[in-house]
Amino acid sequence: MIEAVYQYGVMLLLLDRLIPSIARERLVVCYIRYMGNNSSDNVNEVCKLVRSTQYSYNPKTGVEVIPRKYPCDYFSRFPVDRILTENLINLIKDDDLYGLLAVYPNPQHRSIALAQ
Repeated sequence: MIEAVYQYGVMLLLLDRLIPSIARERLVVCYIRYMGNNSSDNVNEVCKLVRSTQYSYNPKTGVEVIPRKYPCDYFSRFPVDRILTENLINLIKDDDLYGLLAVYPNPQHRSIALAQ
């Protein structure tokens, strides 16, 4: 679950950085026109997700325009449950995610075992 939430954030940031907003919106419109009105029940959510954020990046010049409150507003379109987020953070902080404590049984090596 931790990795799924991480991948969700990475997907949104890469989507916004690599595919310009006008291209995303046109892709959704083309898909809806191609599939017809009964294409999906989640079309409104997808449209909300790909809507423009006013972020732009030009890879040739390296110029990046970041709007005010950029990632927070973008991630708030589909927020992850706050309780889930707190539980995941506590799990990362306190638990052995990858079962490495058995490999490092010495208490002096506990920080190495939990470093992953």
